[in-house]
Amino acid sequence: MFCKLKILMFYKFTIKNMNKFLPLLYLIFLCLIFQCVSHKPRMWTRIPKFLVDSRVQQFLYQHRITNCYEFRESDTNLLLKCWKDEQLTDVSIEINPGKREQPQYYGLSISI
Repeated sequence: MFCKLKILMFYKFTIKNMNKFLPLLYLIFLCLIFQCVSHKPRMWTRIPKFLVDSRVQQFLYQHRITNCYEFRESDTNLLLKCWKDEQLTDVSIEINPGKREQPQYYGLSISI
């Protein structure tokens, strides 16, 4: 009898506290979903060896980027202020080193 009462009291206690932690669990769930979305698959297409500059020009032309001012942020970053559809637009061209960092994964355990 005492054992049943103890289990019943523990059950009621956990149900009351679970309502308090439900928003926290929902927030953790949303964080996990958004973390997974950031690693979307990409299809890389090869640009012929000496046509990279024309491909960059074509990209700028397709997006109607014209009349630019430049600022060299660093050796590997060029910032542009350009007109696009009668509005001032920021454009950044950045060269990243070839070494890629592995994403860090963190363990998460939830017990109820």
